[in-house]
Amino acid sequence: MSVGVSDQHLRGFSICIGDGAMKFSKAFGVLIFVLPLFYPTHAQTVPAPRGPSTSGDRMRERGEADLQRRMWEMHHLEERLRVATKQPRTPAPEPKLSEEQRERILTLRRVDPADVEKYASLLRQKDTGIFKLFPNLGCMSKTVVKVSAECEKFVPLSSSFTFRTNNYSDEVYHDIFYKNERIVSDSFFSQGIFVAVGDEPIEAIDVSHPALKYLTSFQPDAEPGSAKDHAKLFRAGVESDGFRYEDSFEPRENTTYAMRMVAYRLANNLDPMSDETTMTEMMFHSLQFDKRVDLVVLFRILRRDENSGITLVWKQVSRADAGKIKFGKNVALKDFRPDSK
Repeated sequence: MSVGVSDQHLRGFSICIGDGAMKFSKAFGVLIFVLPLFYPTHAQTVPAPRGPSTSGDRMRERGEADLQRRMWEMHHLEERLRVATKQPRTPAPEPKLSEEQRERILTLRRVDPADVEKYASLLRQKDTGIFKLFPNLGCMSKTVVKVSAECEKFVPLSSSFTFRTNNYSDEVYHDIFYKNERIVSDSFFSQGIFVAVGDEPIEAIDVSHPALKYLTSFQPDAEPGSAKDHAKLFRAGVESDGFRYEDSFEPRENTTYAMRMVAYRLANNLDPMSDETTMTEMMFHSLQFDKRVDLVVLFRILRRDENSGITLVWKQVSRADAGKIKFGKNVALKDFRPDSK
């Protein structure tokens, strides 16, 4: 596994949500934040020396190829939706980032070389990584990147991450999201569960650790009612064997955490899209473009920088196909999270 995180697609897209009944025919759009430097910044790596062929070059090439794939997927989805809903082709608004802002993002994402060196042995293993995460300060809208004084420390497109693909992500499909001074997991049609293991070396922890017992014994749900009940339970927090399990936490330096991420799949067949397709139904259609798996990871928070960014090193413990949730006949599709509308 490469030392750095592949933030190749920096997938800052979101479905534009309309008001009222949220009929897709009234509010259509896929917003894509286009950063010309969306290849793996190696923002998480020690810069490699230039040579005939470095691992950094290969990572960059792989990242650029992945970016092209992701962009194709998004445009393909947009075209399908436009045709299905008989919408005219209108470009979605895009927030503008200057060259200086782009360079700033890439620079601030770079991990301290001392941290990379310290965890070099771990990072040579498969399904591991190290990256920086910055708090979402509410400084980016669908069309504008704010540059006001309160947003001076904001680092765009760097507040959410998915271990499932080892990339920066977005509010819709993240595994972890840094906001309101907490790390949360509240992405669409998913259940994230955290537990603080404590100040223990991440290299020495495996699935046999007592903190992971409840986490790994959790049985994914198969119907929306029980999934909703569990989502409420983990929103409030649950105690078991001296550990607390919840869907958010306040990050602490020099602390190791474990996470179970269940990105559920949909068991129901979806109707073809039409001008009556709702935004909620559209969200379920979009699941096909996300990596829907059930995984357990460990991550350790190493340090906090002057921009409130935190450095995390992580390793995967287990991965499996995610369970499927099936809605009953005549039951409307709906996300089960407590804050879903």
